[in-house]
Amino acid sequence: MTGPKPLVVVGDVLLDEDIEGVATRLAPDAPAPVVDVTGDRRHPGGAGLAAALAARGGRDV
Repeated sequence: MTGPKPLVVVGDVLLDEDIEGVATRLAPDAPAPVVDVTGDRRHPGGAGLAAALAARGGRDV
């Protein structure tokens, strides 16, 4: 018997970005916080996240 077949992930690959920072004021033209960014992290989202998680778990993607 052969091993599992490679996993094919179909869908949109997104780039998610998480930011860290401090919001101490609101924008002058809308009730939205203005964030002074102190750090960020980018990682795959959507189908890209599903493929990355499967590959991390040992699957051939």
